[in-house]
This record gives sequence, structure tokens and C-alpha cells, in this order.
Amino acid sequence: MAKNKRAFTVALVQLDVGPDRDDNLRRAKKLCAQAARRGADVICLPELFHFMGIFHHPCAAAETADGPSIAAMREIAKRHRVHVVAGSILERRGRGLPLNTCFFIAPDGRIAARYSKMHLFDLKIPGRIRFLESHTMRPGSHATVMSTGFGTFGFAICNDLRYPELFRRMVKAGAEVIFVPSAFTRFTGRDHWLALARVRAIENQCYIVAVNQSGKNMEGVHFFGSSLVVDPWGKVLKEGPLTGDKVLSCKIDPSLVSELRSQLPALKKIRKKYPLVRRP
Repeated sequence: MAKNKRAFTVALVQLDVGPDRDDNLRRAKKLCAQAARRGADVICLPELFHFMGIFHHPCAAAETADGPSIAAMREIAKRHRVHVVAGSILERRGRGLPLNTCFFIAPDGRIAARYSKMHLFDLKIPGRIRFLESHTMRPGSHATVMSTGFGTFGFAICNDLRYPELFRRMVKAGAEVIFVPSAFTRFTGRDHWLALARVRAIENQCYIVAVNQSGKNMEGVHFFGSSLVVDPWGKVLKEGPLTGDKVLSCKIDPSLVSELRSQLPALKKIRKKYPLVRRP
């Protein structure tokens, strides 16, 4: 766990992402610069901040880590001396379908860590919504944590919120703040977005910083917006609008994590095994 951790300001850059990569990057850079001028230490963008179109040919929308989207975020980090959680992009790596990868960029522009989404979102409700990520990307294979001067960060992406095992793994490795870049749909978001973010924060006694897309994709799927920060007690410190580009700033104090975990030592009481007795 990082020593000498200190409070910091996080900026959530909520975006209405479209199919025009150049326009998406132009607006993302503008909002990131605005966030930096407001005093952000860490800036987080949403999932697939570079492109939200039709994914019939996902490899065509994919980039390498050296592509224009991550290059733009590395330049932002360097120019403004901030950390950037570069949402995610479709990352071309090896053969086959791309990965959905979040890049954590240090103030010197270096890629300090990366995480590829492990739990892909498939939803098929006839006549209402169809969203099949497993047809357009492949899942990642491991969790990621990163020690910083602000404490230990963890990373998840969107549908990962439904999987408490991933969050518990990161917390057991020291995570105190977990970033969740997302493109959570309106259909599921109305009932699940806030509930899942709060319960992940409460059960792990950590901060959740969940930055969501707004708007809709070219197939008419609407996204829920409502980017938010939840503290380790489950209190919502900041929440964005349902629609539109927006920069939200919030102060995070990692010492609250240590204080709460000391006062309510729930994580220390997790058992290694939970034997099951099955009754007829």
C-alpha cells in the first residue's frame, strides 16, 4: 500500500460519445484541459471515450496503445502534469477480437498501468434492447492495482460492477480507490447503476469513481450518464446529469478508508472458506 498518501481532487469527464473519433477526442481534450485548470490531480474519462458507433467490424475501430486516442491522453497528462485514467479504448493486441482496455497515465505521459475488461456485457430482450459485447471484443485475464502518492488505485470497466469477486480481489491487494469507466445503458442504469456503485463501495470500504457515457449509440441504445463518486460509507459525494458533456470535480481523502476500516473492521473478518451444508 502506498505510503504518505494524500487527499486529491478527481475530475470526472462525462461524454456523449459518437462515431466521429476526431470529434470525440477534440471534446475529450477540451474537457480534460478544463478539469486540469480547475485543479484536478486525477482525470477520469468514460469507457470507449474514443468511439461509440456500430461495432459490426470492431477491429476497424480498434487502436494500439500508440494510436491517436491514448497519444492524446498522454499529451494531456504531460502538458497539465496530471494523472489520467484514460477511460477505455478498443485495443488491438495480437490476433482476434480487440480488448477493451483502460490506460492509467502518469503526469510524465508514461503508461503506468492498464486493465482490460474481464466481464463482457450481453443483453438480449426481444423488442427492447440488444447489446452483445462478446461479439465485438474479448475479455481481459487479470485485475490491476497501482500504488500512487494518493493511495492504491484499482480499475474496473462498466459491467465489471456486477462482479463483487473482482472488487474484493483488488481490495485484498490494497485498493482504496477504484475507477470504473463505463458505458452503462439507460435500460439497466435506472435500477442498477447507483445501487451497484454504492454496494461495491460499502462492502469493500473504498471509494468508487464511476464515469459514464451519456447520449446514445447509432443503434439507438441510450446511455445513463449520472457519473458519480461514492465514499467508503456508501455516501454519494458527486453525481452528474443524465445527459450531456460535463466535468465534475470531487475531493477524495484516502485517510477516510483507513479510518473506516479501523472503526468497522469488516474486511478483517472475511473467512477463507465458507463451508456449505446442503439440506434436502
